[in-house]
Amino acid sequence: MLERVVREAYRREQLPPLLLWTLAADGMHAWYAMLRKGLTPVLGSRERAEDEIAKAAAIGYRKRWDRLVERHPRLAGDEARAAQVLGALTMVARDPKRRAWPFRGLPGAPPTRRRDHLALEWRLLRDVPVIDRWHEVTTHLGEILIALTQTLPAALPVGANAALGQICFEGGRASAERAKAMFSLPDRPESAIEVLRMSEYVFRVNPHHWHEADAAANTGMIEGTACPWFTSPGWSMMHCGIFGQFQAGISSVFGLRYQLTKTIPKHGGTTCRIDLRPLKRKDGTVAGMASD
Repeated sequence: MLERVVREAYRREQLPPLLLWTLAADGMHAWYAMLRKGLTPVLGSRERAEDEIAKAAAIGYRKRWDRLVERHPRLAGDEARAAQVLGALTMVARDPKRRAWPFRGLPGAPPTRRRDHLALEWRLLRDVPVIDRWHEVTTHLGEILIALTQTLPAALPVGANAALGQICFEGGRASAERAKAMFSLPDRPESAIEVLRMSEYVFRVNPHHWHEADAAANTGMIEGTACPWFTSPGWSMMHCGIFGQFQAGISSVFGLRYQLTKTIPKHGGTTCRIDLRPLKRKDGTVAGMASD
């Protein structure tokens, strides 16, 4: 019963702002954990992976702090204040042992006790509407990816961006496998689109969108009004491609190949589009078709 309610809420894209904020905060920390897991073997240690991620996070968070203070001058303060406020926005106090480490690159520390988090919310965040908190957290993902593509090559001179893309692909595949099992989804383009829209919805990708699916041809498409990141300085088609690997991982679980066919950074206009096509197996047959 609960699974049906959750699925329908996602399908209708009618989750309340408080839940969307929570899901985005959870998604940020899941992404950090995913990055750490993927970068640990290529960088040689978990600690080194955390340090590299925290370095990029500090750059991204500083950019967001300046913009946040412009919109909400009451928040103004030094970088220690930034760590407190941004840590509260990403709900570090919900699980400080797992959530505090990405803030190592900033002086000060986010609130790690629930009462300190609530006091900070009351003192500083009470004038920031919950929907604005959700909107702010959704921008962090892109800003930190921009920073990672700038800083990680120093630690990983060859294949840094490819490593990020592979990490995103594996994360998308794991996410889709969980959703597929939870909702008993069949291998159809409608299922892939449904799961693709879950993460897109939470992180405000294609907020105004339309889609089509052809079960007979095993194809589909989504087109919509982009994401919160493409206007940020430093964003390029490369970043679209890295994040697109998360969506490619989702699509692969349903036997489909994800293709980013139109992006605003490359093609201009006001929308981005992805197309889904049958995925060829290693033996040359196509997913969704019986082999001889």
